[in-house]
Amino acid sequence: MAEPDSLSRQCGADIRDRLIEAAVHEFGEQGYDRARVQDIARRAGLSTGAIYGNFRNKAELLAEAVDRGLAAAARRLVEALDRGAAPTDLLEMITTDLSDPRRQTWAPLVSEALAAARRDDEVARRVHAALRRAEAKLTDLVELAQQDGSLAPEVDSAACARLVLCVSLGGDVLTASGLEGPDRKAWTALVHRLFARLASARSSG
Repeated sequence: MAEPDSLSRQCGADIRDRLIEAAVHEFGEQGYDRARVQDIARRAGLSTGAIYGNFRNKAELLAEAVDRGLAAAARRLVEALDRGAAPTDLLEMITTDLSDPRRQTWAPLVSEALAAARRDDEVARRVHAALRRAEAKLTDLVELAQQDGSLAPEVDSAACARLVLCVSLGGDVLTASGLEGPDRKAWTALVHRLFARLASARSSG
């Protein structure tokens, strides 16, 4: 039988999860500025007090939602590596998978967070920290690809990671704006050619 404080922690985590899930949809639909705390709480089936009992303000809720989303994406990369996926394949997937259904929910949230970060120091601090962690994971992925010989050792791992992050986030912003994506086959072929050029001399020669 679970201890009372353990059950309390579980309930607290469940409430936070419900609030973050509701916030993701509310921010995506209404935008950060128009989203109201009471509407987020209502969508989660909770009271406004539940929000202020778990988050200082709307800005922290937005930042936490982005942080969670990026952390979940990082976990999916690690799981894929554990299943035997090649690091280069994962880097290509990140830059080509513009049709992932998760993007339709995630893209507006990222777009709103990046805009809010320009006006709110707390959002900026949290979002920048989350992006730095995501970029560090991508840098690790590039270095793994260099270790297995699928990327040239002279490729700057940090610069390559920034390129992948820029393409991914840029895709999110454009998706959120409603701009139709490029032809998937042509886009995938272009990205594949890019990574082929970054391949090791041994592989290309």
